[in-house]
Amino acid sequence: MSTPLYQLRVSYVGQYVADYLRENKLILFAAPVPQDIADYCVVHQPGELSGALLPGQTLNINQHIYRITAVGNVATANLKELGHITLNFDGAIEAEFPGMVHLAGQIPETIEPNDLFYFHQQLN
Repeated sequence: MSTPLYQLRVSYVGQYVADYLRENKLILFAAPVPQDIADYCVVHQPGELSGALLPGQTLNINQHIYRITAVGNVATANLKELGHITLNFDGAIEAEFPGMVHLAGQIPETIEPNDLFYFHQQLN
């Protein structure tokens, strides 16, 4: 597997994350995050993004691999500056919102502290 574009380890899972997963969405945000926002997010320590997010790349969440199908026009900048994007597990080929990344694959049942996320440059 290629060197990750961005990697993160979950440090906190907000109380409303399960609700968003039921809607096929997951919000990532790097610490520090105000608590009223953190309740809706998967919080992680900020990482370094080494390139642009593009359709065809992959995201690994623990052992599950998702193909990126669409990337909003500010998603790369938001991830780089804030560690913030919204993941949508709907396989759409056009981004619904500027900060959204769409993925193909089965929605995670849960997200837990210490879960690992890796974005990979390699296009599939």
